Amino acid sequence: MNTMDNAQVMETLEKYTIYNYFEKLVDAKMHKVELFSVFPFTAAANFSDPRHIMLIDDLSRFTSLNTGRIEN
Repeated sequence: MNTMDNAQVMETLEKYTIYNYFEKLVDAKMHKVELFSVFPFTAAANFSDPRHIMLIDDLSRFTSLNTGRIEN
């Protein structure tokens, strides 16, 4: 039987968890929202300073991440 020390076990678990997280993230349906800051006095949109936000549409599926039922 091949034994592993604690550091190797933790590294393997971290890699497995990250892989599962990215797999769920890639499969999740998302859409991009672009927000703009405003100028202080005129309250006009500052189109030269966009902020991009990714929103996950099906959050319950994404949060399940191999944890079983989400109602727990």
